[in-house]
Amino acid sequence: MISTGVAGLDELLGKGVPRGSRVLYSLEPGVDGQLFMITSLSCSLKKGLSCLVIHPNATVGAFRNDAVTRCGARLDLEKTGQVIFLDAIDRERIQKSAKTPEAQAREWQARIEKICSENRVDVIFAYLDLLNEDFGLSTALQILEAGKSGEKTTLFIEHLNLEGKKLIDRFIREFHFDLVMAVRSSDRPVPHFTYFTIVHSSWNASVSRSVPFIISENRIVPYIPKIVVTGPAQSGKSTFVATATEGNRPQDRTSQEREPVPEVMDYGWLRWRDFEISLHGTPGQGEFDPLIPPALKHAMGVVLIIDATKPDTFPRARQLIGMISKRKIPFIVAANKSDLAGSMAAGTIRKELDLNKVIPICPVAATRPDDVHKVLEALVDYITQYSP
Repeated sequence: MISTGVAGLDELLGKGVPRGSRVLYSLEPGVDGQLFMITSLSCSLKKGLSCLVIHPNATVGAFRNDAVTRCGARLDLEKTGQVIFLDAIDRERIQKSAKTPEAQAREWQARIEKICSENRVDVIFAYLDLLNEDFGLSTALQILEAGKSGEKTTLFIEHLNLEGKKLIDRFIREFHFDLVMAVRSSDRPVPHFTYFTIVHSSWNASVSRSVPFIISENRIVPYIPKIVVTGPAQSGKSTFVATATEGNRPQDRTSQEREPVPEVMDYGWLRWRDFEISLHGTPGQGEFDPLIPPALKHAMGVVLIIDATKPDTFPRARQLIGMISKRKIPFIVAANKSDLAGSMAAGTIRKELDLNKVIPICPVAATRPDDVHKVLEALVDYITQYSP
């Protein structure tokens, strides 16, 4: 197995990528996902594998500078003979010596075959975009396949995906890639997150996961998106978290979670649209307010639970709204106990809490799973449209 170098990803794949696989890192425009390829290269070099890097749109020097900047001291590209390059200068020479696209394609193939044969290359890392422009997708992939002379030669490819799902489906169906990873980002500015999706794995068909990540200290760090559940005391926060939580705690969460949850806080989890989401419920009493700012850190959004039958708790709710708004985190209001007599209407609640008309108010009974899931769905939908 060859490690991707991404904590959590290897575990999801079953300890890494089998030798001889075809791996695609498909990057959406504007996503900073180049570290995936460089991290995988770094792991292969550390394992002592012979590597070929095909980068037609950069020189060796430019690639080294960029790779070391991104990966830091962990990436050693100076080991003689362990890593070989075909770069922008090689592309220029091929274009000068071969006058037609067909001849240029043959020259690329011949060079790759020669390098892989003479150096017993274990892993090929190829940047597809410029070869795709020069020769079209099918021919470009045939060129890169020229180096896979044996069953154990592994091919990693990075490309910029301008066509979306249609192109990814083609890589799987027509070109039979073993692993396809899409690196994407949310469309909204705040809170913004980038995530990778395991679109296809030939050796682990049951894995289909989207995992948000950050880049910290030149490393890709997966993490679980966090939703904070807060509100006045006795408003139904604990019931809401318990109702939302699905099944037993997944085994692979530990490495993705950022910090321990204080004992006085509620904690839950659920799966939504292929994302694993954690729920952090804060105590409602004012004496625990120092816990709220740390809880809001890295939060994707907030559910503010109020008791729709107790308007005397609304001053405390307004206080909490101020704390959330100060950090420009999107939130919605779940009006709990709306099924009981004497509960206030959504319009009255909006006026009493002085809420902007765009902030959703969801009448719920926190004991009903359908109500709770509708609140979470409304929050995620609101987040995708949120602008501070």
